[in-house]
Amino acid sequence: MAAWRRSMATHRSVLSHLERTAQQPRQHGLHEVILSKIDQVHPHIRLLQLALPNRASLKFLPGQWLDVFIPGLTKAGGFTITSTPRDAEYRSSRDGYIELAIQDSPKNPPAAWLWRPTSEILGRSLLIRVGGSFVWPPPAVSVEGVKRLVLVAGGVGINPLISIFSHIYSQPALQPEQIRFLYTSRGTSQTVNEVLFYPRIQNSLAARPSPNRKVELYLTQPSNASHGGESHGGPTEGVSVRNRRISHEDLINALGPTKERNEVVAYVCGPATMTDEFVDVLQTAEGMTEDRVLCEKWW
Repeated sequence: MAAWRRSMATHRSVLSHLERTAQQPRQHGLHEVILSKIDQVHPHIRLLQLALPNRASLKFLPGQWLDVFIPGLTKAGGFTITSTPRDAEYRSSRDGYIELAIQDSPKNPPAAWLWRPTSEILGRSLLIRVGGSFVWPPPAVSVEGVKRLVLVAGGVGINPLISIFSHIYSQPALQPEQIRFLYTSRGTSQTVNEVLFYPRIQNSLAARPSPNRKVELYLTQPSNASHGGESHGGPTEGVSVRNRRISHEDLINALGPTKERNEVVAYVCGPATMTDEFVDVLQTAEGMTEDRVLCEKWW
């Protein structure tokens, strides 16, 4: 779950979250939160809201994750924040909150605890700490010089990128001129609305339509997953749905004209093998440099 350029997936997968992210930046303090809401959005994914009590607020950057300390467990879990920094601010009408998307993972003790029956865990108090360097704005690039933002997500690698996308989309004055969002997930045209966060992406585009904001959803149900699958427009302007995997050509096209790539920043998050492959394509594309391609892997 950290923004390393390269690592051995087979080795990292046996380490705990705290061990994997030991070299990553972290905030110093712990914050108490209350598990205030649980939504089952997919047979294997829950959306949790962690409320900040006592009119507290939490500062973080879009794309960061949480160390989550759970009563009775010796090691913290690591889960990416899917909400925006604005959501974590206290307002007179509601408490601030952080949202997490938790995949059903019985062999991961923190995730397994968060998948216990709702009646057992709703209202429980947890401790959290913010960390991570896979963030917007990009650490090594001046945000004023970013004219095109490319987001590439695979599976639950969508989690940090939905935070970045939602944050940017809520601030029109701060948006790059061009946004390209490539998202690959299991599914079919018939089940597209069950793809994690796809309805949220659609709602954002529908609220502020623009020809310069484009989302490409790639559905990879086994029967659809060849590179030759058909393409069709989605129900929302700016969304296209393709029944195939993301190709190298798709990535290159998303970068835009070669002469303008010194104003492009790309973020990639997904399974380690996909991330390594796509980062190589983007970093070696004509006109691109390594510092303009950020990556994070989920394990």
